[in-house]
Amino acid sequence: MKRVKLIAIDLDGTLLGEDGKISEVNQEAIRQRQANGDIVAFCSGRSLHDMKEIAAAANLDVPLICANGSLTSVNDEIIRSQILTSEKLIDIMEKVSEAELYFEVYTNKGVYVQKDKQPILEEEKETLFDTPEEKESAEQIIQIQNMQYGMVEVDDYLEAGVTELEPYKVFILSFRRQELEKLAEVLEDREDIYVTTSGYQKLDVAHPDASKGDALKGLAEYYQIPSERTVCIGDNYNDISMFEYAGTAVAMQNAEPEVKEYADHITKSNEENGVGYALNEIIE
Repeated sequence: MKRVKLIAIDLDGTLLGEDGKISEVNQEAIRQRQANGDIVAFCSGRSLHDMKEIAAAANLDVPLICANGSLTSVNDEIIRSQILTSEKLIDIMEKVSEAELYFEVYTNKGVYVQKDKQPILEEEKETLFDTPEEKESAEQIIQIQNMQYGMVEVDDYLEAGVTELEPYKVFILSFRRQELEKLAEVLEDREDIYVTTSGYQKLDVAHPDASKGDALKGLAEYYQIPSERTVCIGDNYNDISMFEYAGTAVAMQNAEPEVKEYADHITKSNEENGVGYALNEIIE
């Protein structure tokens, strides 16, 4: 009898192509694993609302580990959540505001963004980049962010009541790399929050128990699957905790070099259906 595996798959840079969609090849490989009895879960820094839409667009029914492990949803039920307290959220927001960086607040009612934060990215794009190619690349990153499902524009975060909406992550995006690193240094020493990144221009701040690795462990326990029968596929620094927990870790060809060091296997890139290849050819 086949022994069931729990397979956690990252989205951006892993399962999704540059178009932000799950290819037919990857969809089919996932359905085949599900048909064989394995449990396939999506595990991303994205919000619950956004991940639901991505799964629905591909007609896939999967457990969702959201916001780098802050929320885990199975059959539309939240089985694990790590919420930021009001004090902690306000403190983080103040520090990011002092650094004059763009940020969003992930809540149970969607991703909240304050209107006066949006021009920050446009201003950075115009002042930091010289060539049309650089500006276009920056614009693409901004557009991907704006295209998230469940975005809620507000005049003021606190007046909109974000502290009461079970906030679970503060997401920071900036092309001012030095300012981002400076902010990361200020926050990283704290034990009451967890700071990670899913890309060069990004910073995620959440509950100290909100890592992909912790969430994968929680989901494995929920399904009563031992760690040695868990598999993960990813490409970025926020996937490392997952790689450390999983019995088998697969890195994308396009993964960060440091991330590859934690992997048992390397698959093809996200543009070459690397997830499908891993599910069909690498993972038993």
